Amino acid sequence: MKKMTIAAACLGGMLCFASCNSGSGDQQNTETTGTPVVAETDSTLSEDKQELLAFAARNNMLQIEMGKIAAQQGTTDNIKQYGQQLTDWYTTKQQELQDLAQQYNVTLPQQMEEDQTQYLEEVRNTKGENFNEKYWDSVADAQQEAIDKYDGALNDVENAAGNAFSLWARNTQKELQAQMEQAKSAEVELKNRDGGISNSL
Repeated sequence: MKKMTIAAACLGGMLCFASCNSGSGDQQNTETTGTPVVAETDSTLSEDKQELLAFAARNNMLQIEMGKIAAQQGTTDNIKQYGQQLTDWYTTKQQELQDLAQQYNVTLPQQMEEDQTQYLEEVRNTKGENFNEKYWDSVADAQQEAIDKYDGALNDVENAAGNAFSLWARNTQKELQAQMEQAKSAEVELKNRDGGISNSL
């Protein structure tokens, strides 16, 4: 009788340990992956994040057109090449954005806002050497605005978040930062060159 009681106690202890260990294993799996389940199955976006997608879509359209204008009206090879690079890059980003929006069932705008089209016409109507400076100013300003928008959207996203939106936003933000620095560098170079010409006259 005593042996049966001990055996029963041992069996109960083993079952209890197995149950606790199973729970611990699930917790370890969660900690090992470091990605909450919600990040993997997230299929909705807050209103602020949906607004960022809409902003990105309109900004992509604007920059594609700006790039086309630069490739056509730029007076230096540098600005023509940069314009073509931006056209190609933003075309790719627009396709990525459409794929992302589809994942979240978000409808993107299909045209720019009125102030953007007016600004586009202002750049298009700037001719000659004035165009180059106007273009660099426009590109740098637009990219800074976009970076600020991404900063605001990413402020409430955890660094460990691995959902499609956060990965897209972080990657795009880094690429925009690199492009803005390139545009500002080209703008400074242009102004230094023009300053040098003016001083030599």
